[in-house]
Amino acid sequence: MGVVVRNLYNVNGRWKYRKVIPVSLRPHVAGNLVEFVRWLGSGNQNSAEITARYSAAAKECEGLLEMAKKRSLGSYDELSTNVIAHIIGTERSNLLWEDDEDRFDQEADILFEHVRQQVAASGGIVNEDPDRRWNNRQETLEAYLANLRHDYARGTVDVFHTGELMDVCASHGLFVDTQSLGFRRLGKAYLGMLIEVSEARLQRQIGAIVPTPEPPTAATVEQLVSDGLTLRELAEKKLAMKKKSEATTQATETALRLFESIYGTRAMATITRREVADWIFLLQKKPASPDKEHRLLGLREMVAAYETRNDVQRLTGKSVNGHVSHLSSIWAWARQRGFVERSLDNPFSEQRVDERPPEADEGFTAGQLQALFNLPVFTKGERPKGGRGEASFWLPLLLLTYGTRPEEMCQLLVSDITYDEEEALWLLRITDEGLHPVKGPRHIKADGNALVRRSLPITQNLIDLGFIDYVDQLRRAGEMALFPLLTTKGKLRYLHSSFAAWWGKYAREHKAIPESGNKPLRGFRDTWTTAASRSGLTEEEREWIQGHYIGKRKTSNRKYGTRDFGKKVEQIKFKGFDLSQLIARNG
Repeated sequence: MGVVVRNLYNVNGRWKYRKVIPVSLRPHVAGNLVEFVRWLGSGNQNSAEITARYSAAAKECEGLLEMAKKRSLGSYDELSTNVIAHIIGTERSNLLWEDDEDRFDQEADILFEHVRQQVAASGGIVNEDPDRRWNNRQETLEAYLANLRHDYARGTVDVFHTGELMDVCASHGLFVDTQSLGFRRLGKAYLGMLIEVSEARLQRQIGAIVPTPEPPTAATVEQLVSDGLTLRELAEKKLAMKKKSEATTQATETALRLFESIYGTRAMATITRREVADWIFLLQKKPASPDKEHRLLGLREMVAAYETRNDVQRLTGKSVNGHVSHLSSIWAWARQRGFVERSLDNPFSEQRVDERPPEADEGFTAGQLQALFNLPVFTKGERPKGGRGEASFWLPLLLLTYGTRPEEMCQLLVSDITYDEEEALWLLRITDEGLHPVKGPRHIKADGNALVRRSLPITQNLIDLGFIDYVDQLRRAGEMALFPLLTTKGKLRYLHSSFAAWWGKYAREHKAIPESGNKPLRGFRDTWTTAASRSGLTEEEREWIQGHYIGKRKTSNRKYGTRDFGKKVEQIKFKGFDLSQLIARNG
């Protein structure tokens, strides 16, 4: 036996489709199956028959696993008006087609006669009526129709039809909430359809020609849904599935709002390249910071209001491309997941505008750094209220040492500081895993990507200053957060926001940095990049340490494990100032 293609095996000349069901999904599959198996028969692997059976088995397995995922997450499908109409139309066509087939099925008549002869031969009493099958059908239909009318008149969907309807939904790949309004509406429509079908079958009983209606145009519910899904609906699905950060969610919402202010809520398949190009043209004219009274205007109205204002800065090319990129990623994801036909062109792709290269920012000068670390929080042990305790001392040092994003340091947990016995190193873990006691879920750039989670050695300089002693004190006190006094601010619930506001004001009040021109907290990141480059670290090493996610085919660092470049932080030298005057206040 050997694997020929994915999930296809040859066992003693017979082909078998086999796929192991993930452990987490098994309780949500009927029978708690361990694996999905379908025998495909014998023959050449590339024959049309085997290929067709393989495709059918793969599709069946995919549907089963998708349903199991929905059940595991409690993710119910929405029964919209269009979806209900599709289900009812499909079932009406199927039931009347089956009735037609059964009515003219000679094999069924032959079997019925054969059974009657056997009963007669064994001495049993038989009904000689040649219309026995017709009469049985008539009696069954009349009784069934009476029950349906009884339930419909009272607005009741009984247990039998509820179960039947759940099976119907499952056959369409839908996981439904039987307590929802949509399901109740479906139940009403289903009872009505069964009454109509039963009446049509009774008409056929008296010889009336009742044609079987054609099934709905869309072959599947998925096709129906994809045809009508809007850009916003797909955005919500993507963000929910990928569990993006609040910042990404808000940026996507902004792009959607700007697009919808021009074109309204649009189905994906109806958006054209020309419309996107016209939208981008308006974006380039949008003021970067409109006046307060204009912020709720639609994009076209806002552009018109500022058309003659030459004193207003417009959106940069980078900002415009950011809006386009968010909507393009929705389209790409929808097509990848089958919500949009692959044959459809992504109207947001290849629509980038020119960007002005950013001005070089080397961060703080050596003199500014010296002034910053001569501040009283570092040299006199002061702990102003706005500095949130020991965060005022350690956060700037950590940001200077590693060049990370401020939030990555602010959300650190005590458990992120560990000792590696094999390497004989204290390590600091940058990750989105675990819950912060104040913030809740943590986030890093490219959440969930193991390549961006990284462990960095704690430098000897930090150890000499007493960083490990500080961490040990927190552990003994039962604290979870590395900086327990930090609080969140704003819709994004950032921990660094309040601290950054205090730090900027504190540094400027003490004349350590100018009133404008520097980024008081994030400036450490630019400073680190400059120092790391001048200390000989390659771009790849710098990118890895700072947590920049590099895409496929752009660099080999996707293949490296954690800490491959971490030790490089000890090589970074910040020339022109020293930290010998620092006084930590541990204990």
